[in-house]
Amino acid sequence: MNVSKSEHVRFGADGLIPAIVQDATSGDVLMLAYMNGEALRLTRETGRAHYWSRSRSKLWRKGETSGNEQIVMSITVNCEQNSLLLEVEQHGAVCHEGYATCFFRTLNEDGSLTVVRERVFDPAAVYGRSASPDPTIDQLVAATQLQYAAYCFLRDNDLEEQSTTSGRLRSSISHRGRVADELRELAGVLDGDHVHDDPARDLRLEASQVIYWLLLDVVRSGFDWADVRPDRALATTDPDVSRSTIANLIRLEAATWGCPPAQDVSASAAAHATLALVGQACRVGGIDPLEAILADLDELRGRPYLASFFANTTG
Repeated sequence: MNVSKSEHVRFGADGLIPAIVQDATSGDVLMLAYMNGEALRLTRETGRAHYWSRSRSKLWRKGETSGNEQIVMSITVNCEQNSLLLEVEQHGAVCHEGYATCFFRTLNEDGSLTVVRERVFDPAAVYGRSASPDPTIDQLVAATQLQYAAYCFLRDNDLEEQSTTSGRLRSSISHRGRVADELRELAGVLDGDHVHDDPARDLRLEASQVIYWLLLDVVRSGFDWADVRPDRALATTDPDVSRSTIANLIRLEAATWGCPPAQDVSASAAAHATLALVGQACRVGGIDPLEAILADLDELRGRPYLASFFANTTG
């Protein structure tokens, strides 16, 4: 970080200094917040952004409730040393209204506001409260956001003694082979060759298994929900594609996952494409892909070591 001594920062009469936050990759301005001396100290010591809430009169760490934390890459100071610029690696969306940046509206000439960004999570699911109405929000967005955040929590916290999944997420071992295996079983359900229970339950089970192993691979590799957009992928549907065609496409996809990744295809794009096939499989099999996500979330909520995570993400 570029700030080495807090005496080089001029706090205001209220003990605060404004901090502009910018995405280190995209250059987007994400938010404006305030720091006191303690917030700046903790930010520099931990590498995670901490701020002072003027409305609540308390210190807070970005992402402590939502899981959408900020990894601070650099801190620079303006010429008068009375404001800061933080370049961060943003995990998830920034705004408490569910947008990727707090600056999601333009101010029009007549004084009205126009929303120019897409909302990427439902605040009701993350914070346990409603926000301004947005018809683009659906359950699949909220559920996949919450599921993805849970896996990030298991990756970022050493829970290996309690959770096999945490161990897998924290290891360097790829899970491509398991994704391939589960894809073949999903294709088998569509063809009637792979039977456990009734067709709907089998489809839900195998779809959730593909999603599980695929998420392990992309979360372990450091990709964010916004890189993969599982909600959009799973919502993909083409009513003209037959059940047998989807099964064949899934087997071809399994062969791809059984090999080393292609150098010219990004891992997040590959994951998105695979999830789109899972969504298609669910729909041709007569179930909503949301069912597979909710089934996994129910399992995750039943894990004692995730109690604190779900408590912090439901208000």
